[in-house]
Amino acid sequence: MRAAVVGLGVCLSGAAFAQDTTSDDKKFLVDAAQGSLFEVNLAKLALEKSGDPNVKEFASKMVKDHTMLIESMKPLGKKLGVKEPTGPTVASRAKYQELKLKSGISFDRAYVETMVKDHHDDLKDFMDEDQKTTNPEVKAAVEKGLKVIKEHTVMIDGIARQGGIDVPAMPGE
Repeated sequence: MRAAVVGLGVCLSGAAFAQDTTSDDKKFLVDAAQGSLFEVNLAKLALEKSGDPNVKEFASKMVKDHTMLIESMKPLGKKLGVKEPTGPTVASRAKYQELKLKSGISFDRAYVETMVKDHHDDLKDFMDEDQKTTNPEVKAAVEKGLKVIKEHTVMIDGIARQGGIDVPAMPGE
């Protein structure tokens, strides 16, 4: 899961039920946080390297949304005993290095392709977690996150189509 943190940190009311939190829920939260770190890092790179105003607008939204979500999800993770990740995964760092070596249209295309795949995967992961979790706070966060992830997915799919990049069908459709 790369960017799936969207919505997890939304302030939630009510008490967490630790007994309803499974190891799968905790893994989802860690993966989502790591995914947001990946999104922010790649988006900052896109803001530096891209010449496409649509890519820059998308990247700016990713930095804003995911930075806010990283900070706002910390209390939920802490409450549920989830160790906060300190950075993206090894695979995410490798993808960052791969994109860092690109420039111009080559960079824009690789960034958009990465974001399309990432957001479609995240949307599926959030939909799966929404079906599996029994923790009311995790479920509420996931449901709110689904709306934001879908917004990001629609946005990046539109950018991809404008650039002649194929996009998969939306998960669940």
